Amino acid sequence: MSTTDKLFSGSIAEVYDRAMVPLIFEPYARDLAERVSKLGPQSVLEVAAGTGVVTRAMAAKLPAQARIVVTDLNQPMLDHA
Repeated sequence: MSTTDKLFSGSIAEVYDRAMVPLIFEPYARDLAERVSKLGPQSVLEVAAGTGVVTRAMAAKLPAQARIVVTDLNQPMLDHA
């Protein structure tokens, strides 16, 4: 398997964000952000950020001075975020 076989490219990120995020990830993201905000972190590292659903939920719940660093294996997913 080549390294490009692991990438979500083209319209996959858009379809993922439109179809999968609301169905599966949005409720989880809201719940996680609520729980994490109660801990009062100054910084958060998000691994496998995908199209940013958890990132957006965290940004809405955490104080403005909190730092959120995200990473994902698939650059097209981050580009869509």
